[in-house]
Amino acid sequence: MTGPHIAVVGAGFAGAATALHLVRRGARVTVLEREPIAGAHASSQNAGMLRTAIADPALARVAAAGADGVAAAQALSEVPLVRPSGSLLLAQGETLEPLRKVVPELREMRRSARWLDPAEAASRVAALAGAPFEAALWTPEDGVADTAAYLTALLLGARRDGATLRLGTEVLGGEPGDGSRPARLETGRGAVEADVVVIAAGAWSDVVARRIGATPLGLTPLRRHLHATGPLAEVDPRWPFVWALGDEVYFRPESGGLLLSPCDEEPFPPGEPPADPQNRALLARKVARAFPALLDLPLMRSWAGLRTFAPDRRFVLGRDPRAPRVCWAAGLGGHGVTCAWEIGRIAAESALGLAPAPAEFDPARFPVPPP
Repeated sequence: MTGPHIAVVGAGFAGAATALHLVRRGARVTVLEREPIAGAHASSQNAGMLRTAIADPALARVAAAGADGVAAAQALSEVPLVRPSGSLLLAQGETLEPLRKVVPELREMRRSARWLDPAEAASRVAALAGAPFEAALWTPEDGVADTAAYLTALLLGARRDGATLRLGTEVLGGEPGDGSRPARLETGRGAVEADVVVIAAGAWSDVVARRIGATPLGLTPLRRHLHATGPLAEVDPRWPFVWALGDEVYFRPESGGLLLSPCDEEPFPPGEPPADPQNRALLARKVARAFPALLDLPLMRSWAGLRTFAPDRRFVLGRDPRAPRVCWAAGLGGHGVTCAWEIGRIAAESALGLAPAPAEFDPARFPVPPP
């Protein structure tokens, strides 16, 4: 290839999808991943749910396109990437109106959605008997991704088309470059020069920016817990994933039992966060309120992962106005699996100067920090 050389920092969903879209547009791509395996953190420590009913219209548009992109990625994999389970979002009181606004937007994006009353929802998912909600939004095209298979497909596709993946290669320093000089990344395995650097390092994105002389954007990693039961006779593996809005707790079938999260958010430094044993008590309180039929679940395993947010909780995508050779694909806030394909397209086209990122995600929306 004779196109520009792009260095992508991070081999999770954002980095992998960006790399794939870059090589398909003629770029020479080097992906630098600090860990010995790709997707070791947020990309593998999540529930894998493809959710398209999102209150923020800007995020919802990316989610719909991203979910469609999973179907395109299926051509890169010999195993199914998605189990089309559908989803049920439960609402009552003040959570109803924001969800009502989502429905016409979903239909505009050609996604199916309809309302179910509590009796109809409980007929689909027996665990909702006695649950305190007024209505449920049924989105049949949502599903659960095989996150390992999806990430592997993206990376395999990128490598087949010419991208180079360098694992165990942490960015330790460097320079962001300027109009006349390429960016330079110092790693434990030598220096890398690039026409553009894409920061797609998840919880480490601000760390990488600081190390290469770019301006951090105030991204905050937040710890969230997941809990799994063993096999449960009462669980139907065909159930959709179920999310109680307001209480903010969800469950979905997994390995004959249930996978659940209390949707907790606690600032935590980049790394591998330990699970807090007290989080099980939070889950129990939320389940008791939202899903009383699921009281006293026998939890077998708990773990935690990081979800990284920008200050306004929208993605950060596109060229950095203060460092013209730096492009961002960060702050995905737990939407990486659903949105990866579209995020990769937006970031790749911005990095190559083919199209700007949508203004809602532009890094320029953040003020320049004081010196």
